[in-house]
Amino acid sequence: GASAWLDHCREADAFLLDALKVLDGDQSSAKVSAARKKETASVARALERVRVNVTSRPNETLVKMANVGHEEYVRQCDEAKRALEHAVDVLERPFSEDGDGMILDGVGSTRGVSERRALVAQGLRRARAVVSRVAPNTDVRASADPGGSDANKKRCSKPSSTTTYRLAYMDIKGLAEPTRLALRLGGVPFTETRVSYEDLSLARTNADASTSLPFGQLPTLTVEETVFAEDGDGVVKNGVVKTSVFGQSAALLRYVGRKTNLYPVDDERQLRVDAVEECLADLRKTFTPLWYANALPRDPTSGALSLATALSESQKKGALDSVRDTHFPARLRQIEALLGSRAGLPCDFSENEKDEPNASSSGPYVCGASMTIADLSLYVLLDGLEADATHKYCAPLATGFVKAFVEKECPRLKRLYDAVRTDARVERWNEERWGIRQ
Repeated sequence: GASAWLDHCREADAFLLDALKVLDGDQSSAKVSAARKKETASVARALERVRVNVTSRPNETLVKMANVGHEEYVRQCDEAKRALEHAVDVLERPFSEDGDGMILDGVGSTRGVSERRALVAQGLRRARAVVSRVAPNTDVRASADPGGSDANKKRCSKPSSTTTYRLAYMDIKGLAEPTRLALRLGGVPFTETRVSYEDLSLARTNADASTSLPFGQLPTLTVEETVFAEDGDGVVKNGVVKTSVFGQSAALLRYVGRKTNLYPVDDERQLRVDAVEECLADLRKTFTPLWYANALPRDPTSGALSLATALSESQKKGALDSVRDTHFPARLRQIEALLGSRAGLPCDFSENEKDEPNASSSGPYVCGASMTIADLSLYVLLDGLEADATHKYCAPLATGFVKAFVEKECPRLKRLYDAVRTDARVERWNEERWGIRQ
């Protein structure tokens, strides 16, 4: 029944987390070849997708079985099984022809692998069995419903839905660009509404402003879901449309990150990503006097700036000096230190490692080998502060000093920035959307 399957799913997720810790350790191990590290990173990303699609949120998985459609869910399960098989192969494959440890008696393998790796591989085999239990012709919700079979047939018909996304913002990069990139990199189709400042001012006065512009600001994301359902005779009913408008750029970015596998599913990695996002939010607060020549941001209802808190020329200069000389360098150094730490990341399980590994040894991003929304936010900020930036993030700071500082004092941050900037998908987006070629 569904209850037992949910328990098995949670157990499988624990096995997947163990495997991800071992694989992450491989990526920071000196005895693993570059080619093996690349393969390991690919396997780790595939296991993260298994967690998102099946094991990490089992209750949502039951709903997904109904909403994504039978064939699509079976396809996802088949993909998950292949990913688990590949992960087992990587875990049980020695780093050299001589093997990398003891042969574990009783596991059924004759290959030379460490005891921990063999046990983790065994756990993944059990996880694969859990995925396989979602039988192609079985509705798990029906087996959990004590109602009669006729009632189940009607309740468990296979509804399908379509969801469309529309992002509204000014025709600049700004606070919406990380969300745009997350949608693009995640392969989620979306449309844009490009709003002028005059249109935004008018929208704030409309009668429906509380729903169409819920926080009096842009960006907003309109989520329109059309749900179709079959009755007991297999006849498709007319679609029911639900339209919701959401605001606040940080919330939108996390929402899209979850939809596109760019926001981690495990708590510690989430904490690491959120810490970077919150650090950037604190930094952006210091930009207020530079953006608006005012001590306070715009009125959240009218969009007006308060004359009572307008800054004099000497105050504007003092604010710029403080941000450039104190706040910005301090925040970048803090992020650089986080990039060099293992906070929120699995420990290295390589027994022969003498040097304490750091996050950057397993990949250039905030979470090592896997790109996240935090990497996109950092990229957009740093790119917009280049002296020749087409869309400047904060014009008074876009003088070249940030680039010079990063190159001199933040090698890990520079590596991250370069990795995102030269990502083929980001390059295509910049050329297609903004007409910018690297």
